[in-house]
Amino acid sequence: MQVVFSPGAEIKFEGANNFRELGGYRAADGRQVKYGLLYRGGNLDLLKSEADHARLASLGLREILDLRSAGESAAHPDPAVPGAHYQRVCGMRNADGTEMDFSGQGIERLRQEKEAFERSVGRPVHDFEWFSALYREMPFRNPAYHALFALLEGRRVPVLFHCSCGKDRTGIGAMLILLALGVSRADALADYMLTNVYRREIIERFLADKPAAERDLLLPVEGVSEPMGAGAIDEILRRYPSYEAYFADEFGLDAARLKALRDFYLE
Repeated sequence: MQVVFSPGAEIKFEGANNFRELGGYRAADGRQVKYGLLYRGGNLDLLKSEADHARLASLGLREILDLRSAGESAAHPDPAVPGAHYQRVCGMRNADGTEMDFSGQGIERLRQEKEAFERSVGRPVHDFEWFSALYREMPFRNPAYHALFALLEGRRVPVLFHCSCGKDRTGIGAMLILLALGVSRADALADYMLTNVYRREIIERFLADKPAAERDLLLPVEGVSEPMGAGAIDEILRRYPSYEAYFADEFGLDAARLKALRDFYLE
């Protein structure tokens, strides 16, 4: 089912925001990403109405990849979607490789992780700096994104990948897909930044009583930060000569496999 006709447009649900697809973005070779195959979103537990469940079912999903921690998914479990296979692979990891848990149960461990980062840099840091450092590591050796690209190569689509707000773990994953398909860095980053459009009311309520000088640093709590998103994908080019070299090394997408991926997902 073709749901939207412009890249980045939100798919409307009564109970959730920031649900969209990657179709319509133009690749460097002039083709565009096919509609109706690659969906991104947030907490599906917010979809309570019959209309929302019917809308979700109408997408014809074959796969749902949940990028949340076990704690998050237990607190807000995904609804069963007819015909869709569900798997969960956490998209952010602690320094020891265990799942980074953003549920209420994970707060103490998050504090410990930040303190460990501060010890490593030798000074106290704002959460923004710590999270920026986490972002820069997300594209590398990330089991969640390996699972995501395995689904793409296996053509297990339509696929929905999601986290809690559809912005961080999901946002980086979406940028990686777009870059792999030959979409420009600018357009991949623009898609990432659309979270601030679709979560605008939530962001404005959160920042309303915060000091003006702190708002840019606090924006990533409910929205996304362009420096953070850019930092993640630019770290790729700091470590590799090209995005293609990264995809070959990280996911085994050599020239032939990358061409096959693009030929399937572009039109």
